[in-house]
Amino acid sequence: MFFSILIFQLIPLPTVILKVISPSTLALYKQYLPDFTKSGFYPLTIYSFATKREFLNSIPLFFIFFVTLNIIEKRGSFNRLFLTIIFWSLALSLYGVVKRYFLPIGEEPYSFSTFGNKNHFAAYMVMAAPLAMGYALLQRERVKKYLFGFIAAIICASVFLSLSRAGALSIIFSLILMFFLLKKEGTATGRRWLISAAVLVAILVLFSGIGPIKERFLKLQMAWLWRWNIVQDSMPLIKDFPLFGVGWGNFQYIFTLYKKFISVSYYAHLHNDHLQLIAETGLIAAFFYFAFLVGLFREIFANLKTRRDPFVKNMVIGGICGLLGMVFHSFFDFNFHIPAVAFLFWFILSLIYKCSYTHFRYEKEDH
Repeated sequence: MFFSILIFQLIPLPTVILKVISPSTLALYKQYLPDFTKSGFYPLTIYSFATKREFLNSIPLFFIFFVTLNIIEKRGSFNRLFLTIIFWSLALSLYGVVKRYFLPIGEEPYSFSTFGNKNHFAAYMVMAAPLAMGYALLQRERVKKYLFGFIAAIICASVFLSLSRAGALSIIFSLILMFFLLKKEGTATGRRWLISAAVLVAILVLFSGIGPIKERFLKLQMAWLWRWNIVQDSMPLIKDFPLFGVGWGNFQYIFTLYKKFISVSYYAHLHNDHLQLIAETGLIAAFFYFAFLVGLFREIFANLKTRRDPFVKNMVIGGICGLLGMVFHSFFDFNFHIPAVAFLFWFILSLIYKCSYTHFRYEKEDH
């Protein structure tokens, strides 16, 4: 239904219909289109190319989601994919810390690791850190438990060291949520490794100096006031295009007409992914999109209550806490517009959704 409405945005409609379902869109065409005629046909999206681009960019994300649901079956496959995410995130974290604090020559102030923006790096790691925590809790051998506990600690530390305020709050939110879910499920056994992990985090953070982190959080009120002003300016935009939006991917082309807050002359994104989706696709499409996500999360939680497999419980809880942390983070940034972050979100979601349903046969090839 979501994609159907987006396709409907691209269909040229007669002005009579456009006047009924989106009068503000028709007013834009009248005011700014030189060859506008009352007998013409015009789409709901004010810039079709941007909507087509967003539509095409979303296809690989949903493709990987549905492919993963249909081809991953064995415990060994899930295990390898979770380990790939964890070790790749570890590599990115170590690279970012070394690049920022040991080889700072030529480092861009807003970048971290391989990401052009530290907030997007933090959003990526917010999803990976709870997975690493879940994998650590899953281990029975002490060496592996400590090893993956340290890996989780390093990934968490990299979020703080990136100096992303929203990232730091999101990782705290994710881990607190994970603690309560694990406690509820009764799977958080062998917590001594957490002490070592906490010590490692403290060493890494203190090594870089608490000053930069404290300085960033002292400016938190100013940063959130700036974002709040952008959100306020976007409200009239949503009010003018309530049902079908201004067109997917068109926020950057229309917001200049609504912007009152004088800070930056041009905004490519709203710094609130959820609100931007409503502004661009309208309330109807946004309803189907959020209903789809909420439905998936509800099914995962419902399945989790019926499962006893420690692998399923720990990895699904870790995955869902990371994803909810990213959803929280996206209230303050545009993470879903970053391909790497969006890809990891849908990939983890497909893995934990399938994992919550799958009952493994513990054959030799699965271990």
